[in-house]
Amino acid sequence: MTPDEMTTALRHLYPDADHVYEVRVDVVDGVPTLAHWGLPGEAPTEAQLLAALPAAQAIAAARQDLRDTQAMLDERYRLYNRAGATGNADAQTEIQTEITDLLDYMKELRNASSPT
Repeated sequence: MTPDEMTTALRHLYPDADHVYEVRVDVVDGVPTLAHWGLPGEAPTEAQLLAALPAAQAIAAARQDLRDTQAMLDERYRLYNRAGATGNADAQTEIQTEITDLLDYMKELRNASSPT
């Protein structure tokens, strides 16, 4: 398990934890290690982290897809406003179609069933 995978699994299992002060992963002698556990109860085992990893990665990928789509949507809105300011109605119409498609895609992402 890599440090990023361990961190992803921990964020999935403990979403409300402060992952700077309560939970920290470090690499010791080339091995990712749970360097600090400041939460109540026992720290998760590597087996528990490995079991949680696929769902954690799926959720992380879906969130990244939403962030990427939001960035594209923000750019399309800027282009739409610029086209309107310059009086380019044809470009505005084309960009509006792209905006609608992106909004539909975001709705699909949000309505998709959770991989957990």
